[in-house]
Amino acid sequence: MKVEEPAACYPARVPASPEVVALATELVRKFSECFWFRHPEARVHYKDDVELVIEHLREYGDKRAWAAAGELKKCL
Repeated sequence: MKVEEPAACYPARVPASPEVVALATELVRKFSECFWFRHPEARVHYKDDVELVIEHLREYGDKRAWAAAGELKKCL
């Protein structure tokens, strides 16, 4: 008896533009204290990765991080 795989209930991940990826990666380096949980080899590739960067900049960062998160959000 063959068991079928359930249909994916998650939408496909949408890649972020190279410019947004570069900015998000730079902000992760600049505000590393906001990303204490992050694996050193993890990379930003998708829009949901960028949204996580924005969320953690706002939650764990200072005023500069909050402002940088706003600029990154505008790029999405």
